[in-house]
Amino acid sequence: MKILNFGSMNIDIFYYVKNIVRPSETIESYDMAQKIGGKGLNQSIALNKSYDKIFHAGKVGEDGLFLINYLKENGIDTSLIEISDKRSGNAIIQVEESGENSIILFHGANFDIDIKYIDHVLDNFDKGDYLIIQNEINNLEYIIDRAYEKGLKIFLNPSPITDELLKANLNKIYMFILNETEAKTLTNTDNLELIKKKLIEKYPNSLFVMTLGKEGSIYFDKKKEIRQKAYKVKAVDTTGAGDTFTGYLISNLANGTSIEKALEMASKASALSVTKSGASNSIPSLNEVENFKELI
Repeated sequence: MKILNFGSMNIDIFYYVKNIVRPSETIESYDMAQKIGGKGLNQSIALNKSYDKIFHAGKVGEDGLFLINYLKENGIDTSLIEISDKRSGNAIIQVEESGENSIILFHGANFDIDIKYIDHVLDNFDKGDYLIIQNEINNLEYIIDRAYEKGLKIFLNPSPITDELLKANLNKIYMFILNETEAKTLTNTDNLELIKKKLIEKYPNSLFVMTLGKEGSIYFDKKKEIRQKAYKVKAVDTTGAGDTFTGYLISNLANGTSIEKALEMASKASALSVTKSGASNSIPSLNEVENFKELI
């Protein structure tokens, strides 16, 4: 079985600050760095830590060729990536001392995904293959429809939630992997029990994994519910933690791992990722996750 991640690739510029800047405020950054990122790219790196048939599709500009090389160096098939005449996607990321972050995205080549290219990419995949998508590329509605027609299992990380995303037929999604904020937006409620109830009513054929920050994560569907605790670590930078969780969860499921074990592995990987700065470079190896020891 093949896993296709049709997603974003970004050049991330990090500014390390005491506190995230407020409106009308000018602050100093005590450090800065350019790094490799994009939710799609991060998730591909995480997927590849425990599954070896990962394909990445998407577009970068001439300024982002090093992003393709980075994916190649990490064992990911990049043969479906195309070069756009637009600049590569960019992200401006503020990271404060607590480890929390604030992000501004510039779509660039990530929003140069046309129908002809989508058809070309999906022609390489068949029924039963996995498709992972986020909401940092354009034409998601068409991608979802075509992938569903072909019988791919579609995993959606609905980040960020936009009006365009909500136009798509999300009943075609096999599994939603989302955080509390995204779940609240989809259901117009902030009560956890109501969120679960409304998501199941709205998308009755889908499976759900919701991350709850310090409260861990939860899997639920029409028949069962499984809770997974969060692991205690010293947080340095939370950037990419959700992408690490998503990649490890899906790759473990692709390997035939139970949902209980997949949640455990994803939670450990996510915890380890926040102990280092950066996004894709902070994703732990499978060996690190398997030997993880929680702070007491």
